[in-house]
Amino acid sequence: MSLVNLSHVCSHLQNASLARLGLTSIPSTNLLHTLMLQLQKSGYITSVTIGGPTPPPPSTLNPILDPSSPSEDPSNAQGSNNEPPITQSNVSSRRLWVGLKYWNNEPVLHKMGMVSKPTRRVWMGFRDVERLARGDRSGYVKGLRGIGESMYLTTDRGIMEVREAVAKQTGGMLLCRINGV
Repeated sequence: MSLVNLSHVCSHLQNASLARLGLTSIPSTNLLHTLMLQLQKSGYITSVTIGGPTPPPPSTLNPILDPSSPSEDPSNAQGSNNEPPITQSNVSSRRLWVGLKYWNNEPVLHKMGMVSKPTRRVWMGFRDVERLARGDRSGYVKGLRGIGESMYLTTDRGIMEVREAVAKQTGGMLLCRINGV
C-alpha cells in the first residue's frame, strides 16, 4: 500500500473539486478503487469508472451504486465489457475516472487530507476509533466534530468509514479525513 499515491490523490481530488471539474482521473490501484467506492457510498462523489487514458463515454458513467454490479468489485478491474482485457502492456495506462459531486454550486468534497503519512502511519485499536467517532481526540488525531465529516481507515476487513468500523468493532490504520460543506 502506497500512502504517497494516496496523498497525491487526496490533493488532486481536493483541487479538482475546488476547480469545479465534473470528471477527473486518478491512477488505478485496488486501494484507490476501494476507497473511491466508499466515497461514492458515503455520497461525496457521483461515479467511479475504470478506464483508459481517455475519458469514458457519458453512458458508461454509473451514478447509482449497485452492489451486484461487476465493475464495483476491486478484484474485477475490467470496468465495462467493451474494454480490452488487462494485460502487462496496458496495465500502467489504466485510470479510475471519478465523477465529482456538487450541491448548490458548492463542492460536496470540500477538503480531503491524509491522517497517516508515508513517514508516520497511525494505527488505532477499536477503543481509539470509538473515541474518534464520538468526537473526542485520540492521541494527536482530532475527533469527528463537523457535519459531513468522515474519516476512513483500512482494516483486515477492507477499507471502511470510522463509524462503520465502530459498528463492526475493529481498528486499523487511519487513511484520510474528509470535510464536506
